[in-house]
Amino acid sequence: MLVRCLYASHAAAPVQPPVVDAILAQSRRNNTVQGITGILCHTDDIFIQVLEGGRDEVGALFSTIIRDDRHTGLRILTYEEI
Repeated sequence: MLVRCLYASHAAAPVQPPVVDAILAQSRRNNTVQGITGILCHTDDIFIQVLEGGRDEVGALFSTIIRDDRHTGLRILTYEEI
């Protein structure tokens, strides 16, 4: 089953371009292998991300994201089958 997860969070520290570059590089490397697609948006201190893929794969990735100390106040906005 394919799912879509949309979440938002606040940056724990000011977001610098090298941090975003590192997140994107890691995502491109790992998500493709897991069959996960999505988009990451950020502005000032807010991150918004959509993840799409298999339920188990998105769930495992989301568990990793929750433990990432680069952001706080993570909130799921939607989680649905697609």
